[in-house]
Amino acid sequence: MRLTSIRQNKKGFTLIEVMIALFILVIIGTATSKAVIDAARLKENLKDETEFSSEFRTSITLIERDLNQVFNPRWFLSPEAKAMDPYAQPVIPKPGAPAVLSAQDVNNKLRGSAFQAFEYWGPVFDATGIRPSRFKGDDHSMSFISSSHVRIYQQKKESIYAKIKYDLIKQPLNPNLNKEQNEKNAGLFSLVKTENTRVFDLDEPKEVPYIQYFTVLNQIKSIKFKYYKAGEKNPVTSWDSEAVDTKGFFPEMVEMELNLQALNGRTLDGKILFKLEAPNEILPTTY
Repeated sequence: MRLTSIRQNKKGFTLIEVMIALFILVIIGTATSKAVIDAARLKENLKDETEFSSEFRTSITLIERDLNQVFNPRWFLSPEAKAMDPYAQPVIPKPGAPAVLSAQDVNNKLRGSAFQAFEYWGPVFDATGIRPSRFKGDDHSMSFISSSHVRIYQQKKESIYAKIKYDLIKQPLNPNLNKEQNEKNAGLFSLVKTENTRVFDLDEPKEVPYIQYFTVLNQIKSIKFKYYKAGEKNPVTSWDSEAVDTKGFFPEMVEMELNLQALNGRTLDGKILFKLEAPNEILPTTY
């Protein structure tokens, strides 16, 4: 009788209680793991968006800095400076030579570099030998001379000036992404900046150390550059400071309209205006 009484009073968990406890633990574990996964995913998305926004702001700042410091040597010409006429140049007198240019002499002079326009430089303007820099742009590229180059080493043979070119290229494969992600980005573009510190060479040098390439912005679905003339509200889609209607002048402002695609699939549309500080024969206050 005593043994039976002890067995009856012994406490313990039934099978149903154990199953209920396990079920509750499973629910709590599932909810906790889902919350941890969601938090990790949210953190990763916030990190991607922060990096994407930071890259975008840095890119815009870089483009703005280059355009704000567009350089044109015509600022240093006197107001009385008159453009040289290649068809009315004096000839050094030679024994038995005519006093005026012949047609052949004119052709020879025109074939020389003095009256030729290059990619970044226009023809010699006057007798001082000063060449105006050249601004060229279309809907997906720009090229100009800028004083925005940072000279780090004092003894290095370079100046603060550089030939700058922004161009749109097809975005290369990203080794940090998988095949599916790269296939999704197959139709996107990158904005690349080319900086050449041999700024006063008329021809492009072959020495690689003087030329650097920077990927300014990735994940571009579309981009368009537009250019504003002074006093006009509507922009034009191309510009050349050596063209007939814009000869000797740079745009007052450059508009960049772009559509970006983030890694998480979200898109960013934007329209940014860059004002050139003093491109048209006005010496800027920073000089």
